[in-house]
Amino acid sequence: MTGAAPVTPRAGASPPPAPAERHELISPVTGEVLGQVRLATHEEILAAAQRLMAHPCTAHAEELFAFFRRLKDELHARRGELVRITVAETGFIVRDAEETVDAAIDFLGSFETFVGEQPRPDFVIHHSYSSSTRRSMRLTSRPYRLIAALVPQNASLSLGITILASALYAGSRVLLRPSLQTGSTAALLAESVAASGPPEGRLDIVNSLASTFLEAACASEHVEVVHYIGSNRHASAVLQQTFAAGKLCLLDGQGNGMLYIDQTYPFEKGVGLITDAVTRFNGETCTSVNGVLVEEALYPRLRDALIASLETLTLGNPYVEGTRVGPLFSQGQAQSLRQLLSEEGARVLSGGEVTGAYFHPAVVEGVGPGHPMVREGLYGPALWIHPVRWSDVPRWLGANRFPLSDAVLSARPDAVREFALVSRAPRICVNADPSIESMFEPWGGYPPGSLNPVSPWVQKYRQSYQLDGPREEIASAAARTWAEG
Repeated sequence: MTGAAPVTPRAGASPPPAPAERHELISPVTGEVLGQVRLATHEEILAAAQRLMAHPCTAHAEELFAFFRRLKDELHARRGELVRITVAETGFIVRDAEETVDAAIDFLGSFETFVGEQPRPDFVIHHSYSSSTRRSMRLTSRPYRLIAALVPQNASLSLGITILASALYAGSRVLLRPSLQTGSTAALLAESVAASGPPEGRLDIVNSLASTFLEAACASEHVEVVHYIGSNRHASAVLQQTFAAGKLCLLDGQGNGMLYIDQTYPFEKGVGLITDAVTRFNGETCTSVNGVLVEEALYPRLRDALIASLETLTLGNPYVEGTRVGPLFSQGQAQSLRQLLSEEGARVLSGGEVTGAYFHPAVVEGVGPGHPMVREGLYGPALWIHPVRWSDVPRWLGANRFPLSDAVLSARPDAVREFALVSRAPRICVNADPSIESMFEPWGGYPPGSLNPVSPWVQKYRQSYQLDGPREEIASAAARTWAEG
């Protein structure tokens, strides 16, 4: 795989040119250097895209499913090492690291069943429904030739696996750029892919600066889709850059999750659920709960219980059993979160202390719908909390710039129904922890990325189009696709 490091396995590949720029991998757990990643150049990324396009997409579904099963076995054999490295690269506690590694393995093992249950959006519309005509319109789809995808530090392995399997089954080729801070995981993935006998000319894994990868993807005549998954800070610039280059851009950025709870939901269960939803993966997922809207009469009791619950959590070395919260990705991130909690009159009721990359879970009150943390969200183990009347809920939800995953905790069917109607989030969890995700769930709906609606991953990598003509002829013209010829 081009540029993958610290180890760079690719059967039959010539050694990379030297000297080359390298990137050090710093562990947020210890601050020590884990290794180095060799950075691919602009020219090397263009060459990787060229190599992929030199091979036809001839693998049939059964061949792909067999490859996915072999890859599952390879990752399972490396599970212990993947978990250990995931903790070192991210600061996630062992339980959370195991969850993300096991989910990737399970996804590959169940992928054939999963896609077999998906509907195929291929149907016929008649030119007229009141008069006789042989002419019809067939809505069908074809794979994009080459997907260039960037994945973030918090889910590099699981998202990388999701993209590779979905794009290959859709009939596309994939150029995957993992997060540089997960370079060791990327190397293990590259080794596992190479050892699993991948279909020739269908995928490559490239370590590079994000800016270099984007520039090369935009310059390549072969890349049709850029799929960016990462920070909100860069999303609009990525969209502008890809639009100017004439590429389709799929955007998936950070979410700002809000949760509403009323008195009808079991109290202790609610406290435990919110505590988990704020601190799972150290609060560094797009489905973490950032803010809690509380029915007024319940507010004082819930506020005090959440403070007590978060204060009891052990912050420290994520390898140590009993640790519930590990370090954030960097000291700078921890300092930025602390600064955000102190802006515009917000009152930190508990936590918020910073030691290196470690951030003590925090509870904040005194914010309004216009506050930055309400509008933009938080990234770490912290939440704001506010009492509301039901009539105020739409205003708070409407202030959210990045509504990806909201939650409602209530035994009242009318409250659940109204919440689902007024929330603009593409994912709404009903009486469930929103931070628990599935690799099989549809993704999409990131507000600035209107070209990425909520949809199964395989469908994201296929272009819908219309065939118009005599119904027998358009039936024969429909491409045999979906990894079947």
